[in-house]
Amino acid sequence: MNMRRLILLLMVLLPCLGFSTEFDRVLARAKRGDLQAQSSLGLMYEYGEGVAQDYQQAIYWYQQAAQKNHAQAESLLGFMYFKGKAVPQDYATAASWYRKAAEQGFLEAQLNLANLYATGQGVAQNDQEAFFWYRQAAEQGDSQAQSMVALAYWRGQGVAKDPVESARWYRRAAEQGLAQAQAVLGILSVIGQGVTQDPVAAYVWTSLAVRNGFGKAAGARDKIAKLMTPEQMTGAQRTIQTWTDKLPNR
Repeated sequence: MNMRRLILLLMVLLPCLGFSTEFDRVLARAKRGDLQAQSSLGLMYEYGEGVAQDYQQAIYWYQQAAQKNHAQAESLLGFMYFKGKAVPQDYATAASWYRKAAEQGFLEAQLNLANLYATGQGVAQNDQEAFFWYRQAAEQGDSQAQSMVALAYWRGQGVAKDPVESARWYRRAAEQGLAQAQAVLGILSVIGQGVTQDPVAAYVWTSLAVRNGFGKAAGARDKIAKLMTPEQMTGAQRTIQTWTDKLPNR
């Protein structure tokens, strides 16, 4: 009997022998009123993990925890309304639940609420509110939110235009491995907007962007290379290797 068949057989037999599955353990805690377990149980039902997928049950358990101000459950319930999973799609209700979670500091809800304000879905479009919630998520270290904060400072959208702040936030996202932020930071280093003009830094960041899958930066990288001396290229390659060794790919 191969290992895969053995594992499948054990999954079938263990409950029969009195051993609880993870689902059973989470269900038992949820029924006792454990809010995190109720939220986790909703996730198991939503994605069919350890149980047949059932959006209605997912919503039921999210509601149990959300009604007691559990931030994760509030955010997940908001997502169900945003996507229209087993409920009519309702952006306003999604925004309401996202806000409850966002005000408790739940990062994912802050980012989702910011997106709703940016696009005007379920709420009146409001660049200032979008920026506020992107900033909240960005301060918690979310690279996508950091990139959106950077873009807002670059455009002067919801906040006063500030190229230096824009570059600072792009760098924070780039240092976490966000390829698009790396590409933008490279271009800013070429033109000297918000940062000192520096072809070596420009080559480094555009190269990292390409390595992380943002192929559109390749043209800029190759043009920058023509502006560099052999010594600059050698130094840039060493820096690229250092960053490659420590940066996550996004």
